Amino acid sequence: MTTILGYIAEMIPYLFIALPIILITRIIYNKIRGYVKLHVYHEIGVVIFLLFMTALFSQTILTFLYTGPVVTRSFSNVNLIPFRVFQDNYYAITELNFWQPFIINFLGNICIFMPIGFMIPLLWSKFNRFWKVCLIGLSISLFIEITQLSQARSSDIDDLWLNTLGSMIGYFVYIVMKKRFPKTNHLFKNRKIHS
Repeated sequence: MTTILGYIAEMIPYLFIALPIILITRIIYNKIRGYVKLHVYHEIGVVIFLLFMTALFSQTILTFLYTGPVVTRSFSNVNLIPFRVFQDNYYAITELNFWQPFIINFLGNICIFMPIGFMIPLLWSKFNRFWKVCLIGLSISLFIEITQLSQARSSDIDDLWLNTLGSMIGYFVYIVMKKRFPKTNHLFKNRKIHS
């Protein structure tokens, strides 16, 4: 729990910096697009989503404030063996009685991408397809992993499928919410009025 709180604490400076930039950018974007009446719930949802993406990138690719473990830049820090995460976590739990890799690396990689699978179809109707959400989740994860290759971080093929699985689960949560609370689904869709 202390590690998770540490990650959250590290995100806060990024969020404070990002919030005014996001708000100004959204105002400019909507003016350029000629929207005279904004859909408030959609705009709040977009701001929350962009803050989430800022938090995600702050812990994965924005390393100038990174305080986690430093690894040397070499291909030995790259895992190209699929499903090795199971072996590593099994060893950590059974031999070392150490649950942190399972919680942070396994569950964390799934949970951190669930908001992507949930929020993207909630906010934008054109992305309300399972395959689109999976492709977006995979693309974001691939971007992060490729970026980490040039940094003092490790890169892992298992992160790709764990992140994509998180996007899938998030999408299924969205589908359940859409069926149970259809008004909430429509509340966040973009219905802006042009000038």
